[in-house]
Amino acid sequence: MRLPEHLELLLTDEPVLDVYSHGPWRVPDGLYDEIGTRIDGLAEDGRASGLTTDEHKLLRLPASLVTAEIFGILAFLPGGGAIKAGSFSQLPERLLHRHLVNPGALSTRMTRWDAPGGRWRPPVDWLVEAPDRKLAIELARDCLNALSGIEPLEQRRKALIRLYDDPPPVDMNLSKLELREHWHAHADDETLAAVPELLGPVGYLEWVASGLLAAYEHLDAVAPREESVEQHLAQLLLQGSMDQVPAELTVAIGEERYGELLERFAAEKRGFKAGPWQEQTRAWLVRALVSGSADACRAWLDMAMRFVATVQGLPGDPWFPRSEWIPVGQFQTDLRRLYAPRRRVVNPLTSTLKVERGIGGKTAQGRADLATNLVDQPELIAALEEVTATKGAVRLLLAGPDGTGKRDAAQELGKALSLARDPLWITANLLAGQRLSDAVARLHADARDCSYERLMIIEGLDEIVTDPGNGEALGQELHRLLAVHPDLQVVALCDADGDRRISEVNPVLPHRFKIARTRPFTAEGHAELFRRALRARGVRGTRHAVAAAGELLAKTPPVQTLRNARLAPHLADLVVEAVRARGHEHADQKGDGEDAELVVGKADIPRALDLSGSEGDARAELRDLPGLDTVKHELGLLVAGARADRLRSESGLKTVTPTRHMVFTGNPGTGKTMVARLLGRIYKRLGVLSSGHLVEASRAHLVGEYIGQTAPRTRRLVERAMGGVLFIDEAYTLTQSPHKSDYGHEAIAELVKLMEDHREDLIVIVAGYEMQMAEFLGANPGLDSRFPKQLHFPDYTDDELVAVFEKLSGDDGFRLAPGTAELLHSTLKRVPRGPSFGNGRLMRNLLDVAVANQAQRLALAKRKPTKKSLVTLTADDLPPVWEHPEELIGLYL
Repeated sequence: MRLPEHLELLLTDEPVLDVYSHGPWRVPDGLYDEIGTRIDGLAEDGRASGLTTDEHKLLRLPASLVTAEIFGILAFLPGGGAIKAGSFSQLPERLLHRHLVNPGALSTRMTRWDAPGGRWRPPVDWLVEAPDRKLAIELARDCLNALSGIEPLEQRRKALIRLYDDPPPVDMNLSKLELREHWHAHADDETLAAVPELLGPVGYLEWVASGLLAAYEHLDAVAPREESVEQHLAQLLLQGSMDQVPAELTVAIGEERYGELLERFAAEKRGFKAGPWQEQTRAWLVRALVSGSADACRAWLDMAMRFVATVQGLPGDPWFPRSEWIPVGQFQTDLRRLYAPRRRVVNPLTSTLKVERGIGGKTAQGRADLATNLVDQPELIAALEEVTATKGAVRLLLAGPDGTGKRDAAQELGKALSLARDPLWITANLLAGQRLSDAVARLHADARDCSYERLMIIEGLDEIVTDPGNGEALGQELHRLLAVHPDLQVVALCDADGDRRISEVNPVLPHRFKIARTRPFTAEGHAELFRRALRARGVRGTRHAVAAAGELLAKTPPVQTLRNARLAPHLADLVVEAVRARGHEHADQKGDGEDAELVVGKADIPRALDLSGSEGDARAELRDLPGLDTVKHELGLLVAGARADRLRSESGLKTVTPTRHMVFTGNPGTGKTMVARLLGRIYKRLGVLSSGHLVEASRAHLVGEYIGQTAPRTRRLVERAMGGVLFIDEAYTLTQSPHKSDYGHEAIAELVKLMEDHREDLIVIVAGYEMQMAEFLGANPGLDSRFPKQLHFPDYTDDELVAVFEKLSGDDGFRLAPGTAELLHSTLKRVPRGPSFGNGRLMRNLLDVAVANQAQRLALAKRKPTKKSLVTLTADDLPPVWEHPEELIGLYL
């Protein structure tokens, strides 16, 4: 029995704000203090001086209208009658502490809650009293900006800001009631979806009732109650001290149900007691909770509270619910009581009275028979069968390539063991960057939590143990825990050579496990995976089609994370989409219905599966690029050499794979990334690379923030680029940090090793300014030799820049009117060139500005534009900065 992962924060002692409609959120350290400082600054703003009130009952008087406004906003932002809970849920007390007359004591209990009414008034609540309504709206908007950063309130906060940014075209000095009606009518659908209170009391009641009934029907399905919906609504009204059924419910639930509710309300009113109703409702929610419907329970509580607040406030807005017995606090207590970690002591009867003989399909240990759906992994299946049929704790290490069924095997084993609780997954990222003491404490706590009743699954054990920071110590600690907890059941997942890497750090640890290896899928394995993928999509494949798909997938090179078992669903999606499109076309022609079974034939399987997304002739695209003549010549020599190597190999001659890693130098916008992408596609066509895709990276993708993060991060990036090109822009930043503890050099060392290990199917291109890249290559003794080819990308000439502009505009479907290119050319002659000059990137930005200017020109034209004028850019569309052309650099980079 496990709580949904996004709710597990409620079991901790962290600072949490839990707005039920959003979910629990960990409050960042110092955020509330920062927001409080913003509020204080706004209250002391010169614009707000003199704007005070003596009528606020909770703020120190005279109270700033800005502070009073924020007090009202804090009540409204969670929602009308919505539940707000958690250890840091007292927003007014924490954010307005200095301004309150009698601030209440702060509570850090996770089970604390409230349901503020949040009565809605026109934009500006207390600030509506300001004599200058325009200033009032400006300050009210600033109040909302001061509250930014509280994630559960962000959607509604931004929706209100949109209202302020687009006020209705009316006199802002109207009365509150009149303003309210205009603001409500002016709100768009997106705003209403975020702030349904703008629908008015009746509209909001309808919105709440629909959510309440949906939550009730879900809970009634998992935890049935012997009552009708009308009885449920009647009791909900009565526990909220309602004397009668509001007539507005006719709109919310319909006339027929409203009539039945009237009759049921009269019957339930006799003898109804709120206390017993509360206990019955609490027990009902607990039954639903343990059935796995925690989110539905919270949804019902939230909608029930809003429902009571709304009907109590009619004909006005929802206000703080009064005299209600909805068991919110009890539910939160029950949730922690059932799911929070507990200390356990083993009852000796569990061993002295243990049944050794299996019954009902269970093994001698109470384990269920293994039911596996694994495909084409005989060693893995045999290992699972062995550990489930053997007494003693499971200790299994699964090593193999990504996407070969290791996670599926761990999940199947967890079901077969029939333990009391779902498995606990531990990943390398959970331990990375922690202090050693914290990481060890977490490992011990997880071991105690799993002992006897839970399978521990460690994903990436090789990454954890080989971490240069805490890895060795954590490996020793895990070895100790396996000895101390003989009943601890562990499955560890590693890469293909993970057990070897673990053994290099801790030779004894792998011997604590039975090791089973997975393998890449054969054509038959891929065929079975494809057949299952078709079946999951409601489609059948012929025997020949399935076999052809298996052969295709077996020879398809992987791209990034799309590999092994993930290839079959990808191919199935492509094929099924094409078959369905063809089926709809035939059905339209014949007049048939859509119930005919879809069948995939061999002809529907493509001859090749290109996962890199490349189309067209990359060599022709490179040849057509403006300028770059020297670059094109050098790349032509490299391509010619690759073709010659392929011909020698096809002739049976011996070939040696050359090092193809490169350095691209040049200023921004000179085409380095574009050429790298085309080069990958060219090499893919020649068979040099298996996929030819491009992975762009920067320092942030390689260098970690903590000890031990950099090497794994670099390895993962290289794994994504395998079969293609890894393009590292501004690579010199890896060596330019002044901090001694910087991990850039660690990234370079790991990258150099990986470049050599994978030289046959990986090209690494590092790029940046010419001078800085020279310093970069000298930062590591083995770096310069790993990049035998260095290409310089010169700045474009004026003629080339105009050609770039013409090509970009043509690619976007535009043509240049006579004189436009000449004007651009004459202007570029006067533009100063320097390190920040944008080259082709500047032309792209200028084209975007020209297209926007053309759109404005056509929109203002008195006559309907012709088709020709719609695709023509004139000299007038170019940015009007020709008197000071140097401004091009600053404005349009």
